[in-house]
Amino acid sequence: MDTHDAIVRSYVAAHQPVTQEVSAVLSVSEGQLPAELRGVLFRNGPGRFSNHGQTYGHLIDGDGMVTRFAIGASGPGGTPCIRYRNCYVRTTEFVYEQRAGRLLYRNFGTNRAGGFFGNFFRTHLKNVANTSVIYHHGRLFALWEGGLPHLLDPVTLDTIERYDFFGALKNRGPLLERVLLPELPFSAHPKVDPQTGELYNFGLYLGPNPKILLYAIRSGVALTVTREIPLPLPLLAHDFLLTKNWQILFLFPASLRYLPTLMGRPPSASVQEVAGGMTRILLVPRDGGPVRQYQAAPCFVLHFVNAYEDENGHLVVDACRQEHFPDAPRPGELLAGHISDIPHVQLTRYVIDPRAEEESAVREQSLGGFSSELPRIHPAYQGLPYRYAYTVSATPDAPHGLFSAIARIDHHSDDTKLRDFSPGIPGEPVMVPRPDSVSEDDGWILTVVYHGSEHRSALYILDARDLSTVCVAELPHHVPPGFHGTFVPSSHCPPGWNS
Repeated sequence: MDTHDAIVRSYVAAHQPVTQEVSAVLSVSEGQLPAELRGVLFRNGPGRFSNHGQTYGHLIDGDGMVTRFAIGASGPGGTPCIRYRNCYVRTTEFVYEQRAGRLLYRNFGTNRAGGFFGNFFRTHLKNVANTSVIYHHGRLFALWEGGLPHLLDPVTLDTIERYDFFGALKNRGPLLERVLLPELPFSAHPKVDPQTGELYNFGLYLGPNPKILLYAIRSGVALTVTREIPLPLPLLAHDFLLTKNWQILFLFPASLRYLPTLMGRPPSASVQEVAGGMTRILLVPRDGGPVRQYQAAPCFVLHFVNAYEDENGHLVVDACRQEHFPDAPRPGELLAGHISDIPHVQLTRYVIDPRAEEESAVREQSLGGFSSELPRIHPAYQGLPYRYAYTVSATPDAPHGLFSAIARIDHHSDDTKLRDFSPGIPGEPVMVPRPDSVSEDDGWILTVVYHGSEHRSALYILDARDLSTVCVAELPHHVPPGFHGTFVPSSHCPPGWNS
């Protein structure tokens, strides 16, 4: 079997369902656990892509499964080790479907059984809590952008409750909108202001009166809706950016048509690119000033790398840019071995001058390099000038554009280091700075890699300076390619984190 075939087989096998929830002390198969690395890595992503015989219609419909790696925990004999646990998020819908033994809810790409009459006017989509996980002020949340976050126990991963921030995320709009969408959306990409520690987020409200909702979470619990920005169409956005003075949103020329969704079509089949539409850029002053709007060439961005304000007051935005709204393979086709090409994702820089006239305010340039996604940086450089980015990437000869490598991108020297794991499939590279580090790349990269030859995954700890292996710890089972994670240093972990 050549490397191309092996990568494809690994990618297909990695999406097999996880049927076990386990707790284990991981064995280190290579290298040594760094003594200074102490804390918990949480990751989130779909753990299964079918339910009681019905395969889901989209990859993002998979049931959310959170994994927990307590690094530097107390092992046998008191020696430091990695304690591992995985657990499905017990959303209300997950629990009801488990009891019923069948699929009860629609989702982004999945309909219930029953055809038109089984899905007509059913606006309650299943909250799969599968996209990201954040830890803020002692609370651990599993996130899904279409609805409420779920509060989890950070030690056991038990689901505590569907969390609406004491009613702040309840829809208090007109009666019809409350019936159709009783919960306000909460994006899976909140941002922490590194200066204040406050959490900011947005919600993309795609009801009869589409709008962007901006949130600020202060003191860890008090959520305030700081802005409501009306939209002319239910345009799509997945991520946003935060700098010292601005919140930045890109709205892309892809619209969710609400009527076909109400009439029973899956929302994914109701997404339509806006003919002749441009990318809209919203600059929202954090001091409460008027929103500024600009345009750029049509595209779609799932994830942004970072944004900052340069010495001239310009906003520099680095993005993972695609030409069109991505069409993910259906899980049923993928599990049968039919993989469509993944679109090329180009790292792209936007430079925005808030003082310029609209036609000259936005400059766009390609940063070159490999097709790259799931970008991460040193967390202290969020919203500030930075040098290094870490991504999952596709090598030039990767079959179907599959991401089988981790890249370290140096924006100062235009140098890119690539760590190829093929035929393995790596996940998002989480950057963890070394305690008391003085350089931006002094730390570790944590990534979970699926190995098809063994049908199981391993946690890799890499040196952030050159992507060399520091330590490898084998999991007792496989983990499908997930989405996003976060690392919590031991100083911020709750009591009992290392037991």
